[in-house]
Amino acid sequence: MKKAAFVLALVMLLGCAAGCGAAEGEASVQSVSMVCGLGSVGLADRFAGIVSPLGETTIKKDESMTVDTIKVKVGDKVKAGDVLLTYDLSEIRTNLEMAELELEQLKAKLADQQADLESAQKLMDETYDQDLKRQYALDVRERKADILTTNASIATKNKDIEKYRNGMKNATVTSPVDGEVQALNAGGGTDNNGNPLPFMTIVETGGCRIKGYVNENNAGVLTEGTAVVIRSRVSDQTWKGTIDSIDWNNAQQSRSDYGDSDTAMSSRYPFYVTLDGGGEGLLMGQHVYIEPDVGQEDEAEKNAINLPSYFVNDAEGNPWVWAQSSKGKLEKRSLKLGEYNGENDTYPVLSGLTAEDYIAYPDDSLKAGMTCITYDDATFDPSAGGSTGDMDGKVDTDGMEDMDGTGSMDGMDGGDMPAENDTVTDDGGTAAVIPGGAAASAPAVVSPMEG
Repeated sequence: MKKAAFVLALVMLLGCAAGCGAAEGEASVQSVSMVCGLGSVGLADRFAGIVSPLGETTIKKDESMTVDTIKVKVGDKVKAGDVLLTYDLSEIRTNLEMAELELEQLKAKLADQQADLESAQKLMDETYDQDLKRQYALDVRERKADILTTNASIATKNKDIEKYRNGMKNATVTSPVDGEVQALNAGGGTDNNGNPLPFMTIVETGGCRIKGYVNENNAGVLTEGTAVVIRSRVSDQTWKGTIDSIDWNNAQQSRSDYGDSDTAMSSRYPFYVTLDGGGEGLLMGQHVYIEPDVGQEDEAEKNAINLPSYFVNDAEGNPWVWAQSSKGKLEKRSLKLGEYNGENDTYPVLSGLTAEDYIAYPDDSLKAGMTCITYDDATFDPSAGGSTGDMDGKVDTDGMEDMDGTGSMDGMDGGDMPAENDTVTDDGGTAAVIPGGAAASAPAVVSPMEG
């Protein structure tokens, strides 16, 4: 629908230029390739992704304990129950012994305080002197406060002891799944966005999925269940899949190339794509592009000419269009059409036009023999209201950030990115990418968040 909105708006502008702004005897024409979306027309939300294992399990280090021995290394195959690492128990054992000793001391202190309270209470009950009774009453309140404090300390110490005893029980960490050790970060550290790295990462073997990231500014573009197209970055090969989950609970911080220092940070969220048919031909760690599936792969032929109905005259009789002749003059061109597509409001052109031809939007002012003024994806700027000029905002999609094995992205500083429309981001956000490699800059016509 974005493509249709863009083309329709473009056509309206060109129609105005032909009927209102063009010199007498001139007609504005545009390429069939542009009209039918065969070349550079058509905006798609595009995300960077990486081929990753079906499942991924992270092992976090208990920061209250010291690792004694790591039993595995990167690349090792493990089964559920295999020992991954052990903790040093000497420190835990010492802490446990000290905590148990302190607990006994607190219990003894509590016994003394309770005895003192009983004595104070007895003195207050036995005296008839009102001044002494008030003094003893104050003493009773203080004794009770002391007991409350000691009981709180005892409760805290019991929790410490429970923690240390659990540490003794959990001194050995085992793998919860069958898989392969993909990463080991014994020294800690953070990823490119400052997020803590897990101590160990284990991935499941035997299949793959696609992992991508969506920026908070474009969060509404994707939903669970969205059908997507996966594109190779080095060939025309494509795959299909479905977004099965978006992890809204584990945001990663990334630096935006837009805004001042106070607003430069943004959050991005990982999402996962399940592949149709297993993703034959994909390689683990391969970088790909992810696009919502809007039917771009369902056309019978990539270069099929499906002409919008509003360009066709006398569609039910002897169909024809205003076209540019070999001499650069406007002429009526007869067509042979296929069956009308009501969903897309197009006619398949069987003969009469090629993708390289130029046609005009029908207008009462058009006459055969007019001099044709051509507009195409290289010269037309919608924001300029039909004037010629180089098109701005083209993006080399091969320069999009790569993502490493952990899903973090690198390699693009964003310094040459469009300033107004945050359509291509360094953190896996959407890219207003034109099929074929260029990005369209047409903010006055359609936004990547629309449709």
